[in-house]
Amino acid sequence: MKGNKLLCAGVMLALAPAAFAEEAETGRALYEANCASCHQFDGGGVPMMQPELILSPRANGDIGGVIDMILLGSAAVEPGMSDYSNEMPPFDYLTDEDIALIASYVRTNFENAGGAVTAADVHERRKRAGLEGTAQPE
Repeated sequence: MKGNKLLCAGVMLALAPAAFAEEAETGRALYEANCASCHQFDGGGVPMMQPELILSPRANGDIGGVIDMILLGSAAVEPGMSDYSNEMPPFDYLTDEDIALIASYVRTNFENAGGAVTAADVHERRKRAGLEGTAQPE
């Protein structure tokens, strides 16, 4: 029995990099479809219009910062605290999993090291914002 558990653990570890790569690729695709038109494909943003995501304090900060920006858009930023002219729309219609993949992509790319985000993290932030039930069904 012990040998079977070790074999199963070994198979799971072997599959983990492939699953991570697939999630990263899906996160990139979701970012490109929903975010890149404003924040650019390279995360460079547009001066005075949309913030760059490279070495972003929000992406490298508290996990809720990026989630709230995606869920609430510009409404996540206190009035008078932004130097950018364009408003970001809320993406609360995306599923928790989709938002987690986008947030993870932003937090682990563009020279950021904020770490991964889970669908459970997004669900909790959605509840705090009073947005339960706003995501499209999967």
